[in-house]
Amino acid sequence: MPTISNPQAEQKRTSAEAGAHARWLSLKKPLWFAISALLFALVFFGLQGYMEYEARVTLAITLAVIVLWVLEPIPFSMTAVLVLFLLPMSGAVSTDLILSGFASPAIFLIVAGMMIASAVEQTPLGQRLAYQLLYWLGEKKGGVLAGIILIPQVMAFFIPAAAVRTAMLLPIVFSIAAILGVQAGDVRGKKLMMGVVVGCGVSGTAVLPAAIGNVITVDLINTYLHTHVTYVDWLVLALPMWILLLPACWWILYRSFPVSEPMPSGLKEKMRELIAELGPISSREKRLMAILAGVCLMWAMEGVHGWPPVIPALIGAVLMGWPGIKVADWNRILDVKFAPLVMLGVTLSLGRALYETGVTDYLSRWMENDLTLSLFSNPALAVLTVAVLTQLIHKVTSNVSTAVIATVPVVVALAAHAPNAPALLLAFVAGLTCLYGFILVVETIPGVMVHGTGWVTQQDFFLPGFWLTLVTTGLTYLMALTWWKWLGYY
Repeated sequence: MPTISNPQAEQKRTSAEAGAHARWLSLKKPLWFAISALLFALVFFGLQGYMEYEARVTLAITLAVIVLWVLEPIPFSMTAVLVLFLLPMSGAVSTDLILSGFASPAIFLIVAGMMIASAVEQTPLGQRLAYQLLYWLGEKKGGVLAGIILIPQVMAFFIPAAAVRTAMLLPIVFSIAAILGVQAGDVRGKKLMMGVVVGCGVSGTAVLPAAIGNVITVDLINTYLHTHVTYVDWLVLALPMWILLLPACWWILYRSFPVSEPMPSGLKEKMRELIAELGPISSREKRLMAILAGVCLMWAMEGVHGWPPVIPALIGAVLMGWPGIKVADWNRILDVKFAPLVMLGVTLSLGRALYETGVTDYLSRWMENDLTLSLFSNPALAVLTVAVLTQLIHKVTSNVSTAVIATVPVVVALAAHAPNAPALLLAFVAGLTCLYGFILVVETIPGVMVHGTGWVTQQDFFLPGFWLTLVTTGLTYLMALTWWKWLGYY
């Protein structure tokens, strides 16, 4: 018998579902705060006989804010500001210590990176690069996907912010989708958008200023191990991994979204038209390219002149707005977002607080056992262990900065108690692995931004994310057996 619909019953059911959803939303935030407060109480009172007061309250506050960062009942930056007054008010650390992260060169490196990115956005240089790559690759099999993955890799050298690279790439991908007749919900559309997620995600691998996670990792390494990691050090360590990762990413995405698609036709002609619309390379773009090349050259020559990466970046930003050279409006160059800087500064301060109050020593002693010491005493196995451990932590600590602060200090402390453990290399591996969050939407900023377009769902992340996680972990182990060993890191 045919089913007779009842509009009134349907309307009541819809209203009931909407009411239940509204009640859940009203209860969700208080529940997240309650979980955070409960965790604080459990740690603070539960460890009373095992830790000194300063270490105990620092650990309790850290874990409580990590819960807030993961569940996000309030904005990330607001949670970060809580740390600025909770730790000094508790007496755990001094005000000078909790503000010390804001005096780090890492903060000004990100500021300079945002300024450079703003200047680049004011010119057609980024669009020209994208159109040119797609002109060369667009009509080859899998070429559009390859171009989308490659574009942020090139951008990484002169736009040190994954969020900015993603924001610049998305409109270009939407244009490509329109040319190819791809719509939201199509398998091809999912493939292209996941190309943005993965391409922008791995683009920070070998370029030190290209990811906030890299900058925080280097600051922690320099603080804990009393050493100095340069731009070239990071580049040399990560370059082979980056080169091997790019074709692997392309292959995994190409296979994860199978579709019998015709070879793109007309794309090359359309790219030629768009390039023609931009006109010949202007003198302003040439000056911009000269400044960017100079900044990259100064970064590469850090071992000669001794300037940290922030100095060349600031020089480049000033030159871009300098009268007579001017390639962008200085007032717009200065219009940087404050929220990421608050998050970064607090994260750096929190890392120092964990170290100064002895939390990392306590954690390493608790985790110290025969199995851990055995794994960490074998450098290659230690690298694999850290990569796997970091991936697991990253799944419950979604923000990259938070994941770095939750793993690098503990890894360094554990390495200090294990014979033959390459502490610097293990800290580098932990920080690098934090960039490779592909399974959950919230693990990286590009993932969140692309998911917000509505073209991909969380389910679209699972299959390629699983394989990408295995591949990045396997490549990390391969690097430990070969490249990093040949470089003498153990």
